[in-house]
Amino acid sequence: MIDFLTTARTRVLSGRVLVRRAFQLSFGRGFASVLSAAWIILAARRLSIEEFGNVSVALALIIILTSLSDFGLQFLLARDVVETGRIRRSVLDDVIVRRLGLSLVAAALMVVLYEVATHDPDLAVPLIFSLTIVGAGFYNPSITGFRATGNINLEVTCEIVSRAVVLIGGGLWLLGGGGIMAVAIAYSGVGLAVGLVAYGFVRFESVTEALGTPRPSLSLRAAAPFVLASTVGAVYQRIDNYLLGLLRGSVAAGFYGASYRFQDLNMLIPTALGQMALSEAAGQEPRTRLSVGKRVAAQSVLLALPPVILFSLFAQPLLAFLFGARYGVAAPIVVVLMISTLPGAAAIALQGLTGVTDPRRFAGATAGSLALNVVANLALIPPLGGLGAAIANVISQTFLAGAYYWALWRKTSELTASAAT
Repeated sequence: MIDFLTTARTRVLSGRVLVRRAFQLSFGRGFASVLSAAWIILAARRLSIEEFGNVSVALALIIILTSLSDFGLQFLLARDVVETGRIRRSVLDDVIVRRLGLSLVAAALMVVLYEVATHDPDLAVPLIFSLTIVGAGFYNPSITGFRATGNINLEVTCEIVSRAVVLIGGGLWLLGGGGIMAVAIAYSGVGLAVGLVAYGFVRFESVTEALGTPRPSLSLRAAAPFVLASTVGAVYQRIDNYLLGLLRGSVAAGFYGASYRFQDLNMLIPTALGQMALSEAAGQEPRTRLSVGKRVAAQSVLLALPPVILFSLFAQPLLAFLFGARYGVAAPIVVVLMISTLPGAAAIALQGLTGVTDPRRFAGATAGSLALNVVANLALIPPLGGLGAAIANVISQTFLAGAYYWALWRKTSELTASAAT
């Protein structure tokens, strides 16, 4: 009985620490998102709907191709940090080198895909935007490794400062008539700079080890199970926007891009909870991860529910007030996207824990859900436009949450049974 009470008290305190850190991270990201939203709103008001649609397509490609260029590497880095309790400099450097090579390939691919969707004759715009992918090659692994140790201050600082610089510097340029080129240069220049700063800081804080110390494999085979982990969120969040631009034109992508800002906002706390769950699981038995996952998933859904109700009820006036009256027609899209954040909150909370606990089932669950997402988008976008893309999001996110929970539950059951024999 004493052991039970001790364990229960430990779990309650651990949950409080996790939620506090998640709120701190969410506050920082939330403030950064407010700055980012102000930047997006300014762009939407100063650019034509077609130009804003082109920006939405570019941002979608940046997020998708940045995640693809990770190729599971930052999950391998996070797993090494979870298992060793520290950031090893040699591992960090190896991950960065591989990321940069993949980032250059992804940047070239972005230019091609942007032109296919937008038919924009000005190659300078996608070329400049593609530099953001290179900056993310430094930033994302560095921040992921640092966050896995439980440290969130660097991420909060980088998020807020970078968004503020983009808003102030790029905003003034945009107001001065800089157009879409101002958007591209401000966004990409800051992204590249903050990536270099984050990498330098984390590398300084990392631990050097003696030559010959065993290091984790970063091979294609080792990274393969985590590839989908690094892409699923980005694909769910942005493939619909790109397909809208490709199948229905830049104007449809512009309306959807404005609507999606509300979903981005509502996923801040669930995303932070899911990422901080990894730091809570560090050093614990894998068998305990199901209980951590269930608690975090429940917290994520409950925290996402009030904004779902609020944004759904006031979707039309909020769109008109923030983006302008011409965007008010996208209110039904906002409502459906808000509904998708409920299963999405559960899925993002379970993603990291499932990935490090059972990579094989995680990969299978993610692959199935990802395929469902793409098929649903291709089927629903042509007849329904942005509303169809939002419905596809609800379908795929619901499947994904159930698949992650099943994979985590199954592996935990196997580990428990094995320990009992």
